[in-house]
Parts: sequence; C-alpha cells; structure tokens
Amino acid sequence: MYGPLEYVVIGFDGNRFTGEILPKLIEIEGQGCVRVVDLIFASKDEAGDLTILEISDLSEEDAAAYEPLIGEFHGLLTAEDVAELAVELPENTSAAVVLFEHRWATGLRWAVQAAGGQMLDSGFVHPDAQAEVIAEVLGA
Repeated sequence: MYGPLEYVVIGFDGNRFTGEILPKLIEIEGQGCVRVVDLIFASKDEAGDLTILEISDLSEEDAAAYEPLIGEFHGLLTAEDVAELAVELPENTSAAVVLFEHRWATGLRWAVQAAGGQMLDSGFVHPDAQAEVIAEVLGA
C-alpha cells in the first residue's frame, strides 16, 4: 500500500532539460519522507508535437544517472497520464513529471486508525495559492 501520491510537472523553457534537478530528487528521497515512485519526461516542439520518454527510452549513459531512483519506480504513471498533463505544456518546453509517495503520511494514517479515528479528507494547496495567502498575511 502506498502513502498519498502527488505528481508535479516541472517545466523547462526552450526544451533545456539537463538533469540538473536529479541530485536534489535523490537527496529528497534519501531523507525518507517522500519516495519518487515514477518519473517520465515530456517535451513539446515549436509545432506543438509531444514526445514522451521514460527512463528506459534514454541512452544507457543518460539512464545510468537515474540508477539511484530507478529501483523505486513502480510504473504508476502512464504515457496517457503524461499526455493529459502535457496538454497545458507550452510549445518549445520540456517537462519532468515526477510522482512522489508521501511516506510520512503512512505512519500518521496507522496512528489515526489505532486511535480509532479515520482520515476524512486530504489535498494540496497549489504554490500560487500559498504565495497569495502569505502575501495577504504579510501585507495585513
């Protein structure tokens, strides 16, 4: 069973994805609070044509950099999922679609159940909404 799953779509203008975020993904996973359970790349060219690549589609050399994460991949994201997420992706942009498992929440769920409670709802606040609220609070 998985903890809550969250996806993020990280865009790079001009199709300039270089893998520079990989060390941070490995570091975050190493902290144990989250686990990267899938990672797929998408890019749109200037004509709007979409290309989707999984780690297995990369060259052996490029794929080797992802080795610390690959053992954790569970194939939960499909090309269809990524295509749906990429609808809003601007032309001449590449993206990494990362699916995280929030491992910390699994322990909380067990503690709540052991206490006779139940998780009733959950959700995430979009970063833009967070910034608005913080600006309002600081401006007040």
